[in-house]
Amino acid sequence: MTESEQTQHVVIVDLDQLPDARALANAHGVEVEQVPRLGIEPVATVTLVLMGTAAAVGTVVHVLEQRRGGQVIDLRPEAPKAFYRTPDVVYGTVVIVSKDGTVTVEVKEPDGMFGKVVSGLSELLAGGDESVAQITQAVTTKFGSDVEVDTVRSPRRGGES
Repeated sequence: MTESEQTQHVVIVDLDQLPDARALANAHGVEVEQVPRLGIEPVATVTLVLMGTAAAVGTVVHVLEQRRGGQVIDLRPEAPKAFYRTPDVVYGTVVIVSKDGTVTVEVKEPDGMFGKVVSGLSELLAGGDESVAQITQAVTTKFGSDVEVDTVRSPRRGGES
């Protein structure tokens, strides 16, 4: 596909991000069409179809993805949400919170690997009972040099073993 060929891409943005997404698209000459709600998507999101040149649409999709931030996977039983994206975590970073600590995974090539790492991690961590050491080993084995893994163990509290 050449840079001037027309393409389209579907994105889902939070309702409060809609004005910024439209302004970003407009700045890059990308048309935006809002998809009518079908009743199954959360009320807090909007589905958009971006249309324009491949380069312009790719740029808008990339910037929107970066603005969503990194991924948090919280495996603790009391966690309010298990999987979520947040701008509080840098794009290209996955923070995994286990019952005994935290594992931070930095994706070295986030533009090409971030989605693959996030989906791969959700499969790897399906049990939810993994320790920091088990998570670190699984991530290192699966992704190797494509990621950098840092760990922080939670200090043991009085009486816990």
